[in-house]
Amino acid sequence: MKRVISVLTAVLIIALSTVAVSAAGLNSGEQSVLSNMRTPANMKGNSVYVPAAYINQAEAYFNTIDMTSDQASRINGIIGQGRSFLEGTGKSGVSELTSSEKQTLLGYASAAAGVLKMSAAAGSDSTKVKIISKSGDTIVDDSGSVIKATGADSYLPSVIILSVTGALLILSSAGVILLRKKSYGYEKIEK
Repeated sequence: MKRVISVLTAVLIIALSTVAVSAAGLNSGEQSVLSNMRTPANMKGNSVYVPAAYINQAEAYFNTIDMTSDQASRINGIIGQGRSFLEGTGKSGVSELTSSEKQTLLGYASAAAGVLKMSAAAGSDSTKVKIISKSGDTIVDDSGSVIKATGADSYLPSVIILSVTGALLILSSAGVILLRKKSYGYEKIEK
């Protein structure tokens, strides 16, 4: 009986953990785009990075889609062109760019977003970029949030599964303890 309970518990834990693990993840194309976004541009000896908030929001969005390798390749090419453009301006930072140069940079962002059928827009001061889906939802913006909340609802099944698994483990442990007490004669009978 103990072996049956142990085997069932082990099978249940393995089955449930694979469901939770396979629910999220990035494919190799999405990972390459994020890696490329993390690579700095070298502007006159200064390393200029894409803000972490933008990268984290892009990663959260990539978890909701399945980017093809062709899309990833095209986006990576556009990011590379934008990085080369920045490095070729002779400026030491984005804040030194002219309005025309900022518009060119926004053109690269628009082209990269366009691969996924989205658009890019700049704020009034042309320093903050917003990526917008074709349905009008903001995918990436300048909210300043390094980790964007993507909704607790997606975690609810995992919480339920873990709770049920925990309850089963406690119940199976209690059953094993009761069986041991009975088999060793430690059961106390009260009248």
